[in-house]
Amino acid sequence: MTKWRTEISSSGEDAFIRGKPLEEVMEMDFSDGIWLLLKGRMPSDEESDLFNTVLSCCIDHGVGNPSTVASRTVQSGGNGMNTSVAAGVMALGDKHGGAIEDCMEMLQSDKDARKIVEEKLENGEKIPGLGHKVYDEQDPRAEKIFGKAEELELDGESVKKMKEIQRIFAEEKVELVINVDGAIAAVMSDLGWEPELGKGFFIIARTPGLVAHVREEMDEEDFRREEGEYTGEKE
Repeated sequence: MTKWRTEISSSGEDAFIRGKPLEEVMEMDFSDGIWLLLKGRMPSDEESDLFNTVLSCCIDHGVGNPSTVASRTVQSGGNGMNTSVAAGVMALGDKHGGAIEDCMEMLQSDKDARKIVEEKLENGEKIPGLGHKVYDEQDPRAEKIFGKAEELELDGESVKKMKEIQRIFAEEKVELVINVDGAIAAVMSDLGWEPELGKGFFIIARTPGLVAHVREEMDEEDFRREEGEYTGEKE
């Protein structure tokens, strides 16, 4: 029988996380433990500060987004915390949290900002990281992330590239805000993270919000039914 092998952690009396005793990890800030778990090393003080900002900005964003609606709807059907939260996580997709991965791939590609914009326009594709249904002038979460990165002197080529993409797209078509996905993708790329973890950052950050919404929904009347309108033809 094949054994499971991992460099991540061990269990038992001598439990380790990425080579550090679990007791030592238990003394860390939670965000530092997450960084260690995913990256395999401890963050610098500046990296820790910025990563905490990235996670905190995504912790929740109202009741009307797909993941929160999914979690609360499933909970209203009489399911448990784990099932309801899982439903919310499964609702995270390319248009809700998933753009981080696509944007990181775009920013880490060899194509310059103008080439990216030209190809997207030619193919009629949206640019990940640009535009938001709520924010027209600026996404305050993105501005906070960029401001923190600049303050810590961690804003690098990917941040510059994201802002250049926004500028060129505004010249060629329409001015759109850099959304929180774009800001996270830019700073995490500058910190040396791989695109495959893009959705993971959002899942980790948003799960506490889903737990809070599910708990609140537990106190509501079971089987929440929303208003619907039949639009088909009548015989």
